[in-house]
Amino acid sequence: MEQMTSRSNKKKVAVVGGGLVGALNACFFAKRGFDVEVFETREDIRQAKIVKGRSINLALSHRGRQALKHVGMEEKIISQGIPMHARMIHSQNGKQSPIPYGKKGQYILSVDRANLNKQLLTEAETYPNTKLNFDYKLQDWSAETGLMTFVRSDGLEEQIKADPDCRL
Repeated sequence: MEQMTSRSNKKKVAVVGGGLVGALNACFFAKRGFDVEVFETREDIRQAKIVKGRSINLALSHRGRQALKHVGMEEKIISQGIPMHARMIHSQNGKQSPIPYGKKGQYILSVDRANLNKQLLTEAETYPNTKLNFDYKLQDWSAETGLMTFVRSDGLEEQIKADPDCRL
């Protein structure tokens, strides 16, 4: 087993999962000055030929936009989104009825989920205090000590220790 050590005297945060939430949290922690390591079971989706996972699009509301704004990515992402003003209800007799998502002029944005994930990972990587690790599957962890055991894609186990008392 290999033991990884912290790169500095800063608090070390381990984010398990490099999806939308994990990548966004990595940005938040890095921006706050923590040393951040992200561990994702999948390969790096930015280099994958096919990205497996959830649906193609994500409906981005005000709350999601605010999270992106706090890490400086709101404008970049919304410029790529498609406004959705209402959902369409289809009755059994064929009648279609739109139900607005908000008041007149309000909408949610449809954004490409995989592209958003790729951009969040790339943004997290711009911070010098962030390291992304792919093909790492969490096997065991201790909330008390911060010690985690991962199995890498080559079959080797690796233990990583993060600070168990880190808070945003």
